[in-house]
Amino acid sequence: MVAGSSAGAHIAMMTALTGGDPRFQPGFEDADTAVAGAIGLYGYYGRLGLETRDISDPVRHAASGAPPVAIIHGTHDTYTPVKGSRRLVRHLRAGSPNPVVYAELPGAQHGFDAVRSPRYLAVVDAVSRFTDRLA
Repeated sequence: MVAGSSAGAHIAMMTALTGGDPRFQPGFEDADTAVAGAIGLYGYYGRLGLETRDISDPVRHAASGAPPVAIIHGTHDTYTPVKGSRRLVRHLRAGSPNPVVYAELPGAQHGFDAVRSPRYLAVVDAVSRFTDRLA
């Protein structure tokens, strides 16, 4: 299981969606790097850089081999717009037979889990239920 928030969510999704891809594991091409699932909170799921923009886009790796995924994003995120999460979820659901759980938190901003609140507790509960289903 991998998880991350913001840029860490991008890393978590890339890790989950590229398991076994030799381009991402030089020197370990034959190693099994698959993960059981991935969780992303308010992540940026677009392209990075000019030279690596296509290979760094998680959507380009959202295929039938994707593990179960949970993505949670706030509708008022001004740092990483929610449309990136919607795009990734759409592609994952179209290609993966595994569960793709998606939740948008109305009015939530980037870093919605930084302060303990009812919203925070709901996210913790949702993530816990997601991971319990994979155990």
